[in-house]
Amino acid sequence: MNVKLRVLSAGALFFMGAVTYAQTTKKDTTQTKQIDEVVVQGYRTVSKKTAVGASQQIKAETIESRAQSNVLNAVQGQLAGVNISAGSGQPGAKPTVIIRGVGTLSASTDPLYVIDGFPSNSDAFRNLNSYDIETFEVLKDPAALAEYGNRGSNGVIVITTKRGSSTGGKLSFHYNSQTGVNFLQKNKYNIANSRELLTLEKRLNTGKGVDMTDQEINDFNINTDWLDYFYNPGIFTAHNLSVESGNERVRTFTTAGYLNQDGTLAGTSLQRFTLRNNISGKSENKKFDYFIGMAAVFSKNSDQPSEGDAEGINQNPILGAQMGVPYLSPSMYSNGYQLFQDYASSGGSLLYTPLFLIDKVETFYRRFNDYRFDVNSELSYKILPGLVARTRTNAQLIYQRLVSVQRPESFNSLLFSPTQGVPSYLGGAYNGTEAINNNYNFSFNQLAQLGYTKSFGKHTFNLTGNMEYNMYQFQQSIQTQRGLNPKNYVPDTGQGYVTDTAANDWYVPTISNVKSRLDLLSYFGSFDYDFNKTYGIVASIRRDGTSRFGDDRKWGTFWSVGGRWNIDSESFMDNVSFVDVLKLRGSYGVIGNQRVVAGTIYQGLNPPKYYDVYTPITTAGGSYNSGFGMGIAFGDPLLQWESTKLYNVGIDFEFFNRRLTGSFDKYGKKTENMYYTDPMAPVLGTGSIDHNTNMFLYNRGYELSLNYTALKTEDLTLNIRANGSINNQELGGIAGGGYIDSGTQFIVRQQNGMLPFMPYVYHYLGVNPANGELLFEDANGNATENPTFADRKTRKYNYLPKYQGGFGFDVNYKGFYASTTFTYVAGIERFDGDWSTMYAGDNIGQFNVSRDLLDSWTPTNTGASLPSLTAANRSLDASSDRFLVDASYLRLRNAQIGYKIPKRMLDGTFLSSASIYVQGENLATWTKWRGYDAESNRNSDAANYPTAKTFTIGFDFRF
Repeated sequence: MNVKLRVLSAGALFFMGAVTYAQTTKKDTTQTKQIDEVVVQGYRTVSKKTAVGASQQIKAETIESRAQSNVLNAVQGQLAGVNISAGSGQPGAKPTVIIRGVGTLSASTDPLYVIDGFPSNSDAFRNLNSYDIETFEVLKDPAALAEYGNRGSNGVIVITTKRGSSTGGKLSFHYNSQTGVNFLQKNKYNIANSRELLTLEKRLNTGKGVDMTDQEINDFNINTDWLDYFYNPGIFTAHNLSVESGNERVRTFTTAGYLNQDGTLAGTSLQRFTLRNNISGKSENKKFDYFIGMAAVFSKNSDQPSEGDAEGINQNPILGAQMGVPYLSPSMYSNGYQLFQDYASSGGSLLYTPLFLIDKVETFYRRFNDYRFDVNSELSYKILPGLVARTRTNAQLIYQRLVSVQRPESFNSLLFSPTQGVPSYLGGAYNGTEAINNNYNFSFNQLAQLGYTKSFGKHTFNLTGNMEYNMYQFQQSIQTQRGLNPKNYVPDTGQGYVTDTAANDWYVPTISNVKSRLDLLSYFGSFDYDFNKTYGIVASIRRDGTSRFGDDRKWGTFWSVGGRWNIDSESFMDNVSFVDVLKLRGSYGVIGNQRVVAGTIYQGLNPPKYYDVYTPITTAGGSYNSGFGMGIAFGDPLLQWESTKLYNVGIDFEFFNRRLTGSFDKYGKKTENMYYTDPMAPVLGTGSIDHNTNMFLYNRGYELSLNYTALKTEDLTLNIRANGSINNQELGGIAGGGYIDSGTQFIVRQQNGMLPFMPYVYHYLGVNPANGELLFEDANGNATENPTFADRKTRKYNYLPKYQGGFGFDVNYKGFYASTTFTYVAGIERFDGDWSTMYAGDNIGQFNVSRDLLDSWTPTNTGASLPSLTAANRSLDASSDRFLVDASYLRLRNAQIGYKIPKRMLDGTFLSSASIYVQGENLATWTKWRGYDAESNRNSDAANYPTAKTFTIGFDFRF
């Protein structure tokens, strides 16, 4: 925001939104100077007026009041072209962030996160206190990204934490408190109650309902809502206290925070303690500037096996809570041994799944402790006028300890015991397991920079040279103990471990150890030139080396060039009074990606992906000629960088005395040398190889951001904001037949000229009224009950939205304020695995289903909407688009209303300001998706922890 400061001979100042106005008399004389907002451009900050790049910034006040344990969730829908999807309701879970579409198929799509100059990753947000953040900025175009070289191909998010302000040496305090409740969002699966399920069982001649009369079913009075049993309102509490002080020489900012969030699912929670201290200042001669920041975090996370865990239904409360039969009562559970007896007498039926899960919640212990310590520093010295030397040194140490315990008396311990079902006190084996996972992460970053700035006349140029080193090291050790003595076992102490005996190797502990290290070395430089604040160019070149590749493939060269034209500074614009800012900008560049394997930065390092790996096969069937066979995983010695070519053309504008502001961008990015899996002849000993291919992925699109101040008076302001983007993707360069299929039933196809990750499925038409079989469309458009592979078709969309954005308003009236944020995505389809499960007639007798199945085809109900529960081709629906759903949605993401107490009411108190507010998150969603949450980062959703609906009340005090 360009703020005009006016030195007044008489008059009064008052503030209205982003612009400062001055009320003067006619005789007043004014002096005006511009103070430009500062934005990030690569490793430098520049004024918004002279910036070439496309970036978007969110300020502290937008973030800090949101009731979110992960700050990324607080900025959803507020950044054009940035798709942030919460994939889990687990407290502290990290969402997926995709900037301007995915740029690769199997490599990492994570953007680079830079916190106070320290390159990090999305895991850092688990323990980042949103209250500490001053600015959150997204860099998207080549002019800014190319300087980040090997890590910037997926975009860069730059975060600066708060610094102390000049308070004249006095201490200034700021306290904020929030308390709220989380609720499970509703689904639209129409889950059957007891009478409806028993009726279905009677019709299908299976389960408890078979032997019941209609009257007995009608009179049945046990009807347990297992979702209500396992999901309960969770309390959210957050407290933050900051202290700042400063003068011209030294400024300090210290903050302490506490957050406690109970998950809606039983047994899940997050506790977090944060402490941060930032010190900044300059020497008396103003040649030496310094910043030193330190942060310490401890978090404690409890969770249950959920999405992504290879657990059966007896282990996963998310799946079991939805599928548990309602005619069982929680009172039927007393302990694990009794439950095993009931299970055994039923012949091993999974009917008792909800009781298994009660036992799981009661006897399962899973605690994840995270200890983190960060040190950030930046020192600069003005050697000569215009010549500045700068160094940044950053380090981070993370210790994580995960303890998982399955107690010896639990049902699952008895089920998987060598003396199955017999506890130790009845002469059986000592059961139970304890697994301890210790992770150590150390990251180090060192930047040395020399910059020179010179102005003469209307010309200004800046030249910088940089050297940067990054090192990441990870070590993991895992110990698992089987056999716990219930008489003296204490979790995570080593007490109660049963010693191995020669007669029973069940008690032998298993151990493993992993160590990985990644080194990055970079040399880069940049050049800026400006003429009269009207024309500017910027260029950069970077040489990056990585230890991820072989010696002759380690290095890559990346570059960018960009320019701007500040049209509003031209003389021909002098009489165009409604234009305040009008800037045209553009850039082009090439950026690399060395994270060619998805997952953490350590994936693909141990062993390196350019090595061939041979593993002895010791299992049955793995022998050859009386010796062990070898499993082969070929590496590619030519493994190298993925490269992405990017362009961006945009325009920034501010009209009507800055009441209407915004930007429009057109962009494109093409990733080449893409890392992917190619098939190989099985005679070679393996069916595929992972390597760089000739494939490419092209993203191109448009972004628009608008902000309009609709009303502005002394008492009332109304601001309306909106953003939107369109992203088009095209895949190419696939050899052979021009496509690659993955999966068996639900096939995902990569095909030249189409979107990536396309469902390749049969088109479901409905029910054959003659026999209740499922009908599908064949290649000629005719209905068939028995489609062939040739009848499959690709869909129009994949699971990545083509359209996305958000909008909302902010209003202030005499101390009262309110705001809303709506988010939306469109042009997206995902497979609803939960809906498929609810419609699976084969589950009847052991699990619950949807009451919609009451309208299944029977010989007397030939007009039914659903196929016969015994249809011969019912399994084909998993290969079709029957449960492939339009997952577009419009969501009221956040609504807030508050009151700021007038200062006159605080006179004579210790408070300088005070406010109270209430807000809600995920308040309403309009969508065709039937599940708990239309928002997801997955192609298919089944048994995933739903995100919550949250209501909070907050208090904010300054003194």
